[in-house]
Amino acid sequence: MKGEVGNERTFTRAELAEFCGLPGNVLKRFLDRELLAPLRGSVDRFSFRAAGSARVLAQLWRAGWTAARIERALRLARTVVADSDEALTGLLASIGQRRVVVRAPDGRLLEPGGQLMFDFAAMTANDGSAALPRMRDTNDWFAIGVDAEAAGRLDDAIRAYERAVPGGSAEVHFNLGNCYYQQRRRSEAGAQFVAAVGKAPDYAEAWNNLGIVRGELGDRDGALEALRSALELVPHYADAHYNLAEALAVVGDMDGARAHWRAYLTFDPNSRWADQVRRRLQSNDGS
Repeated sequence: MKGEVGNERTFTRAELAEFCGLPGNVLKRFLDRELLAPLRGSVDRFSFRAAGSARVLAQLWRAGWTAARIERALRLARTVVADSDEALTGLLASIGQRRVVVRAPDGRLLEPGGQLMFDFAAMTANDGSAALPRMRDTNDWFAIGVDAEAAGRLDDAIRAYERAVPGGSAEVHFNLGNCYYQQRRRSEAGAQFVAAVGKAPDYAEAWNNLGIVRGELGDRDGALEALRSALELVPHYADAHYNLAEALAVVGDMDGARAHWRAYLTFDPNSRWADQVRRRLQSNDGS
């Protein structure tokens, strides 16, 4: 099967705007100021890591921050937190503040210049007693999971997504399945992809990933069914064509495999997998 499930999710600009709840013109301002960047070599595809940053930008924008203000604040934040993504996330601590403050990855609250601030909000409630942690809802846990997954902290991402599952969307199940897959927990991943397509039957990427997992678990018929479902929804889905070709080759249907390898080359002729597909076609030429 092509690639690892957890690394396949990318977003078009329109999908990214919808995912983050941003108007297209606002997203364009973030792109114009290079607060977000597409994948290298692309003008309209964004990584999952970029989606995590876009969610943070959306939170700041909903709090009334303009793109120009975010750009200025991010420059200040990077004086105390070098990593751009961590600095951006740290700026969420500035919401409601009169000046820029940054939450460092280790939890410290800092001013630009590095001065440590005493975090009264975290330590006390309004009456001066020890504060109770704010109860988080499904959307909060999902956002925490997105940020943790984008930063490569799979254990944290899984814990957050699992808390988001009750009442969560298909996207919660999809992301949790991807994280399980990256930890080689194939059966659990498959169950999450089944849940995702149960909630959103038109979720082509979830059908594709379900096909990958079923194939790796030895369920050949189930893999073929899932991959065909993905292509019924999105006939130009190159990865699903590749995966279906591989699945058909495993069961000995070489005519079908060649048809889908050719379709893959039609829709994604310049990928790093394309030369491999051409070699497969040459070595399995039925003529």
